[in-house]
This record gives sequence, structure tokens and C-alpha cells, in this order.
Amino acid sequence: MGMMNRTTVNQRYEMERKIGDGGMAEVYLGRDLLLHRQVAVKALRSQFATDPNFRARFEREAQAAAGFTHPNIVDVYDVGEEDGAPFIVMEYVPGETLKEVIEQEGPFHPDDVAALLEQVCAALDYAHDRGYIHRDVKPQNILVDAGGVAKVVDFGIAKGLADSNLTEAGAGLGTVHYISPEQASGLMATPASDIYSAGVVAFEMLTRALPFDADTAVGVAMRHIHEPPPAPSSINPAVPPEVDAIVLRALAKDPTRRFPSAGEFARAMSDWRGYPPVEEQRSAPAQGEPVTTVVPPAAGRPAGSGATVAMPRGLAPARPAAPVVAQQARSAPRSRATEDEVGCVTWLVGSGIILGVVALIWLGFQLSPSFAGPPADSPDPTIAVTEPSANEAAGAPSTAPTALAPTVAVPAAPEALTVPVPELRGMTFDQAADAANGVGLLVREDVRVYSATVPVDAVAEQDPPAGEQLAQGETIVVKLSQGSSAVDLASLGLVGKSAEEAEALLQERNLGVERVEVGSVDVLEGIVVGVDPPATANVGDVVRLEVSVGNKVRIPLAIRGQPVEQAATQLAGLGLEVVDRVGVDRDEIEGQGVDFALEEIRDGDVVGVAAEGVEANFDAWVPRGSRITLFYYDSVLDVQ
Repeated sequence: MGMMNRTTVNQRYEMERKIGDGGMAEVYLGRDLLLHRQVAVKALRSQFATDPNFRARFEREAQAAAGFTHPNIVDVYDVGEEDGAPFIVMEYVPGETLKEVIEQEGPFHPDDVAALLEQVCAALDYAHDRGYIHRDVKPQNILVDAGGVAKVVDFGIAKGLADSNLTEAGAGLGTVHYISPEQASGLMATPASDIYSAGVVAFEMLTRALPFDADTAVGVAMRHIHEPPPAPSSINPAVPPEVDAIVLRALAKDPTRRFPSAGEFARAMSDWRGYPPVEEQRSAPAQGEPVTTVVPPAAGRPAGSGATVAMPRGLAPARPAAPVVAQQARSAPRSRATEDEVGCVTWLVGSGIILGVVALIWLGFQLSPSFAGPPADSPDPTIAVTEPSANEAAGAPSTAPTALAPTVAVPAAPEALTVPVPELRGMTFDQAADAANGVGLLVREDVRVYSATVPVDAVAEQDPPAGEQLAQGETIVVKLSQGSSAVDLASLGLVGKSAEEAEALLQERNLGVERVEVGSVDVLEGIVVGVDPPATANVGDVVRLEVSVGNKVRIPLAIRGQPVEQAATQLAGLGLEVVDRVGVDRDEIEGQGVDFALEEIRDGDVVGVAAEGVEANFDAWVPRGSRITLFYYDSVLDVQ
């Protein structure tokens, strides 16, 4: 586009310098001359501007980001085109990319990684909820300001979940080091693909390295598809095993084994100290000990003894997997023979328990219609596994023979957690944000409004209103008060000020102005002599200023077409002296462009006026006492 060859773009954005260089676009620091703020202007390179595919991708970025309003997504302010090349005007975020931060300060402590992921994953969840997948999550597309606030940028290859062309050639590939296995295989990207890429970002923050590398991009993609990722601790031994488990789950090859949402990934990282490490999940049971399945606890909730943990929907493995067992206190080593004997007994006991469970289930089906199966509209069942009680774990006999066996629960389908919207009116913005954040909601300020009852800078309106239910993570839009819309005109002292000064005072208060000229014997020209309305007006109203033209008289427009003597009498009453009356014929009148028939001019009617020493016409101001000549139609002259 040659953006820097111009001083301004679209007659509004003053260009300063280039601040970014991408594969298909350049980013410049600019200044919005209308709103007086710094902006980032992203312009499609000239060599791509004529390519319909690149233009479509560029326009898709604008459409995707322009519809988002989230504190961790860069705002899009404007779109346009200059010399045939499109550009996007975005929020300018002073700071660095996360890639630069990692190179300068990495590796990071898990708590710092969690703080970053909470913001990035909130942005991803926001986009996913609205049907968009970013598909190019990487540190280069995450901006971090001096206060640690992260903002996700570049939705250039983001597409809607309903888009039928998600797998079009070249459109599904993000940067290869952060690409998910399914994208590298040419399959459709899903929200889980963004979670995988976020997992690579977390891996890089923890280790200052990437999980996969190769000499070629294809080689890296193949490793994403086929090779298991290394544990972060294999590169940075300071990474705890719990964090290894979280990152490796995000990097699972099978999308269904990853976290169900980006937010769940972030919450698990925030509560990493309570997450089961990989070793604990994979350890084998001691002989004779009960075998139980341990599902990683939901983020923010440690697994408790005796708790029933439901496997989240969408995380069930696609094919049977080897049982994952809890690590128990181990006894001393036994001989091979002893182990065989115990194993045989264990097999027999286990078989008896299983047969007993089957019999009980069969009996339950026969005796109770409630076991005949869930109703047609019931939610899909999820697997629930009951951990053994303390007595059972110690080997004590159980009075409930089925307590050692897995049970099947059919809980209600999980729903998005909704909360009532709090009452924010009357609060400052900070107070409103605290109140909303306290129940898991966000707040965004919209245009300010006038209110006669709400103080300035307090919330005057909110949407949705208090009491309505809203899903956690959603946004309440608030409008702050500008105070009352009533303007006290009397306090401005407009009468006696110059017209320019009075008009400026009114416009500063968002009032319209209409000037009306009036003659005044004792007030100088250009001074306000009256205001209408005189006391108060509301913002948006038009105030009429009566401005003196000095000691002058306006020649009434109404005398045009009046009989000449009647007009002379009216002018004399206004303080003007009619010194002459001049008759003119029809040809002369029509020669001045007057339509004789249309004007219905009759014999003796006034058709013109002149003042001695000044320019004069109908409706013109002339000095009081001016000598006036009236011109009238004289039909007698037509026959001469």
C-alpha cells in the first residue's frame, strides 16, 4: 500500500512509523486526528491487495475482531481502503509481544504462566462462544503491556464454526510450531485446536523452548502429528510434575482428551498445586489393593477422599484405555509364588463381586421401572467413579459388597452457570466492575448519557438490567452519567457578550445556535441583546441569539408588490426618508429577471428599492435616516 508514503490516510489517520511487519500486512503507528488518540493501522501489502483470497482473509479478520468486545482482545475501530488496498484501524497497545517477553525474561514460574493464560484463555472462550476459532494462537499474536495486561490479536485466519470451507487449502495452517495435530493433518479446526496451541505457548513460557522442532516446516508438522510431546520438566527441571500433567493434557493428540474449554485449561494452571501429577496418575497398584480410577479434579477443586468425581463431558476416551490407578502405600516385596496365589484369590474374589453386581443390576431392572433406562429426553450419562472409603483402603471388610465396584450415574446435563445481574446504577465504574467481577461478570463502558438524578461519572444505565440472568464471563454494558441535560442559560450571562463568545459557550454545552439580527439604537453591532429561551435549555436544543446590527433599519421584504404610496408610508414609520418614486415599464422589469405574470405585478406596485450611499435591497439593513428611492410599475410607459 505504501502507507508511509502518505502523511494521512483516509483524511483522518496521521501516520508516524512502522511498528510491525507480517507475512501479508504491515502495521503502522498512527494518530486519529478526529478523536486525538494513537491507533495501530494494519494495511494489506500492495502485492496482495489484488488477490481476492488475501483480501477475503483480511476482510475476515476485520469482521471477526470488529464484532468482539473483550478486555483481552484488541479493539477494531475502523476499516477502510486507500488506493485500492484495505486497512484496519485498531487499538494501539504499547508494549511487547509475548514472544519478545519470553526471549528476554523466560522461563517463567507456573504462577506467572497461569496469570497470562487466564487472560488469553478468557479471550479464546469469548471467541469460541461466538462461533469463532482463532487458529493461529502463538506468542507473536499476544501483546503484553507494561501492566501485564495481555491482548490477543490477528484473527486473520479466524473463521466461524459454521463455515463450510474451514479446511480450504492453506487456510487451516497457523504457525507450524504451534499448530495442532488435526490442523497439521488437514482436518477441521475446533476450539480444542486453540487449546492445543495455548498449551504450546504455556510450554514455551515454562521452558523457553518449543516442544517440537525440525529442519523444515513439514518436519515440525509431522512431529506434532506422530510424536508424543516431552514433559516441560525434561527441559526445565524446575517445572513441578503437576504442571507437566496440565500441559501434557493440553497437548494431547486426541482433541477429546484435552481440556473441555480454554478456561478450564487456565483454571487448572491457576490451581496447579492441587492437580494430580503424571506419575501419580500412571502408578500401578500394590497387590491386593483396590483398583480405582482417578479423574483429574476440576480446576479450583482438589480431589477429596471419598468424593465422587464425574468425568467431564467430551473427555471420555475415544477407545478403551488402560485403567489409571491411584498410588497407594506399598507393602514389602513378595515372592513370585505368593504373588501368584494372591493374584488367583484376588481374581476369584473379583469375579464373585462382578457376578454379584450383575445380579443386583438385573434384579433392579426387574423390580423398578426407573431402571428401565433414562427417558428419551434425558441427558447423556457420564461415568462416575467412587473412590474407596478409608476403611476399605485399609483392607477392612465392607458391609456394602458393591461399594468396591464402579457405579454408573446419570446426572443432569451440565449447563452454563448463570448468575443474576447485580444492580450497578449509582455506582462509579470501578465499584460497578468490582460488583460484577464478584459474581463472574465483566463490565464495559458505552457512550455517556445525561441524567437529572444520577451524579456525574456514576452508572446511569445498564444492559441487561439488574435481576436478569447472565452466563458467567458475559459482559454488562454500562453508561455513565454526564449529569443533567439542563443548561442554566441565565448563569452564562450571554446578553452583552459578543456573538462569537456567546455562540462558543453554547456549543461547549452541546447546544445549537441560531443568530437573529436586530437593530438597536444604543447597542453596538455584533453584541447579543437577547436570548430565547431566556432561562434554561436542554442539551441538543437550539438557542436563538438576538445580535445587534447597530443603529440600522431593515427594509421590509413585504413592501415588494405593495402600492408605492403605502410602501413609502411604512418606510417613513421605520425612520427612513423616501425621497423619490421612479416609474418603470414592463420591459425593464422583465429585463431584471422578474416573471411579470408569476409576481402578479399591478400598475403602481413597488418592484425595487435603492438607498443613497449604501447598497440596498428588500430585507437589507441600512442606516437609520437613509434616503430611499422606490421603483414602481407604471403602465403608461408601456405604450410610449
